[in-house]
Amino acid sequence: MSDSSECEPHSPETSQAKLRPPAAATPLVPRPQLLSTVDDHVSSAPVTVVTGPAGCGKTTLLAEWARRRDDHVAWLTLDEHDNDPVRLRAAVRDALALADTVVLTEPGFSSAVIAAFDQAGEQRCLVLDNVHEIRDPGALASIDQLTRTPPDRLRLVLLGRFPPPLHLARLHLEGRLREVLPQEFAFDRAGTEALLAAHGLQLCADDVDQLLAQTEGWIGGLRFAIMRMATTGARPGDLLMFAGLDQVVSRYLGEEVLARQPRPARDLLVATSVCDTVSAELAGALTRHASPGVVLDALERTNSFVSRLENAPEWYRCHPVLRAHLSAELRRSRPADEASLHRTAAHWYHRNDEPSVALRHALQAGDDQLTAEIVEHSVLPEVLREGSGRLRAVVEAVPGHVLARPQVGVVAALVAMDAGDLAVADRVLAALGGEPLELRQDRVRVLHATALLRRGRFDARLGEALRVMARTAAGRGGTDAEVAALLNRGVAAMLSGDHAGAERDLVRAAAIARQERFDHAVLDCQVHLAALTSASGDILAAARQAGEALEFAEEKGWQSHFVCALAYTLVGVQAYLRLDDTRAADLASRAVRALGDRPDPATGLAVSTLDAAVSFPTAGDPRAVVGRIRAQWQDVAQRQVIPPVIAHIAPAVQRIALRSGDEQWASAMPDQVEAMFGPCGEQAVLRAVVQTHHARAAQARKLVEPLLSGELPALAAPTVVDGWLLEAVLVDRSGDQRRAHEALTKALAAAEPVGALRPFFNAGKPVRDLLARGAGRFGRLESFATTTMTALPAASTASTDVLTSRERDLLLELPSMRTTEEIADSLFVSVNTVKTHLRGIYRKLGVNQRRDAVLAARRLGLI
Repeated sequence: MSDSSECEPHSPETSQAKLRPPAAATPLVPRPQLLSTVDDHVSSAPVTVVTGPAGCGKTTLLAEWARRRDDHVAWLTLDEHDNDPVRLRAAVRDALALADTVVLTEPGFSSAVIAAFDQAGEQRCLVLDNVHEIRDPGALASIDQLTRTPPDRLRLVLLGRFPPPLHLARLHLEGRLREVLPQEFAFDRAGTEALLAAHGLQLCADDVDQLLAQTEGWIGGLRFAIMRMATTGARPGDLLMFAGLDQVVSRYLGEEVLARQPRPARDLLVATSVCDTVSAELAGALTRHASPGVVLDALERTNSFVSRLENAPEWYRCHPVLRAHLSAELRRSRPADEASLHRTAAHWYHRNDEPSVALRHALQAGDDQLTAEIVEHSVLPEVLREGSGRLRAVVEAVPGHVLARPQVGVVAALVAMDAGDLAVADRVLAALGGEPLELRQDRVRVLHATALLRRGRFDARLGEALRVMARTAAGRGGTDAEVAALLNRGVAAMLSGDHAGAERDLVRAAAIARQERFDHAVLDCQVHLAALTSASGDILAAARQAGEALEFAEEKGWQSHFVCALAYTLVGVQAYLRLDDTRAADLASRAVRALGDRPDPATGLAVSTLDAAVSFPTAGDPRAVVGRIRAQWQDVAQRQVIPPVIAHIAPAVQRIALRSGDEQWASAMPDQVEAMFGPCGEQAVLRAVVQTHHARAAQARKLVEPLLSGELPALAAPTVVDGWLLEAVLVDRSGDQRRAHEALTKALAAAEPVGALRPFFNAGKPVRDLLARGAGRFGRLESFATTTMTALPAASTASTDVLTSRERDLLLELPSMRTTEEIADSLFVSVNTVKTHLRGIYRKLGVNQRRDAVLAARRLGLI
């Protein structure tokens, strides 16, 4: 029977406690921004809905807001008994202080409320707390009537764990409803620290981070944790509540969250607690529930500590504290089911190509056979698709007796090496024992040889590894094994100088990887093909290819992955040669970050060499830069390196070694380059620079002559430029301006195709003077000559003639107040010798007086 047909019922009495905003029992943390949000919402719309899970602080916040508004806010705390429509209307009447004569039946009741506030002199607000408790249709109808046709001077705030089943969508559409959503109540770091301080606690930064991660800013969880820490002195990581074992927290969750759910929903939550996240399909596999999606959706809509993933809304996750409680409940009430549930989850993820998650569940299930099957068939494709990031830790957790299976061990070793963990890789490979050909399966033999090849890149044992690979049936182990084998064989061939073989393998690997959508392998191939192009001398094409690889990496979110370190370096070398120092420094920094501490000697030497070259001019401690790069260059004879990068940057590294006073290393560098590449133009130029440094012009010219004649090949085009510039400066000093101009023209001809301005900058003022003197006589190269001269500073401090040992001895005396005569006496030389050395210092530093020489020397780290 409807209320409209009833006789006027007896008016029930409303408890005064229901009409007062509840007082906080614990210290409050000021939340001015959230209070201001409530103010704005209430003033701008007739209805405000405030929702959040149990213990999120919504009632505490609204109570504080209500007390600040004094008598402008009426408060009504609802409960189960208010599902009686008459009782509810009486309570609303009493909260709004309306006359006792207001009828308690509809539609008279709502009409009376509307009429009363249409005539009111000032605006008031009614807060209905715990509105989620109202389920009775008649009671909901009265609230709905007030929300749909609210009086002009009455604002409604509906406060509860989830929105009541009213007609709120229309209010949304009409702009007459505002919301304070659950996530707005979560505490951030500042709020958490303030809450700790309010309870007299102070935690270190790591403990605060852990507390926030475990509670996700849930105020109830934070308060429980703080109470425990205050009474026990425990750290966040030791609290039982995060293991689901705190009885008070468990009772709270049981009473406030789980008790409100039907038994099937509770069973589903307990069963799915073995998973970090769950979809309806996975939940169905774990529970055999007829409609798991309906249950998960209802839990999410009612703010029952279950939420959708933002980037995958068909997936759900439990709050960490609730999941810990559910996991503990599973172990307590259904211990025999835990391993079975993990096994079911492992099979489900394995079928759905999620090997990292499948493997974790298989390990927790203790199923060795399933673990081996996942590693053997699913892990390598995942590495080729996404890299080893998600797999490394879980593969390392595989028991040793399972890793001892060849089909498992070879894959685990490849994962470890992809992650840069040589210790684990060596341990796994050693446990396999035996020769590769003794392994029975073609796939295992191919992968074992691939692992040996990958390992060989770290210690220069590529020759033997390549021979092992040649004896396998590459291509018979499946597409993933074939891509891994071709990729690693191609890189090994490049490092060994077999450029044709490297190109053949890398192109084939890239084609198969694209077809199979092994995107991480595609990126790896792209980067090493770019390195291969640079090895052929075309740094422009190499930089373009590396740039395309970086664009692809950025699309995938892999721009900080170690594979990109070499790509950044290749692009950075081109920027360095073009004198784009800002871009080169940025790319070198990115390369350093991407490489991290991975033990990759070839890429590591390339990255550190570029970084040293670009950072030296502005380093606070230039000698430290030289020390770091010198350490990287030790024992180069035993290393496989990326030839083009070293060849392009080696002259600059030698120059900064000389400028920092490290003549010993500068003199040893030609031998190091010969150990890396054999006789080459780079070695000749480096030796010539040393001879020039010691004023042995004839010997220097003799050293570069085979390079200039074409008899001695150069690995990098700028090396030829360096050789011709050295020749130009030396013959100009001898007074042969015609031959100097010819040498300079040939340097321009070699530099123009690759835009190499750096050699001219390094050569310094003498070359700039030659460019200025020869202006108008460079023929087709005139435009490039003008561009080059414009790019060089008029008083460049860079010069082929770095300070001799005598000049450095004198330079150390310049900051003193002693006269030239006094310095000459202390150095046991004549005054004229001192003056000659001073002129050399001024010329090489690009200055004209003693004070400026001291400033320039300090800037370069020479004194």
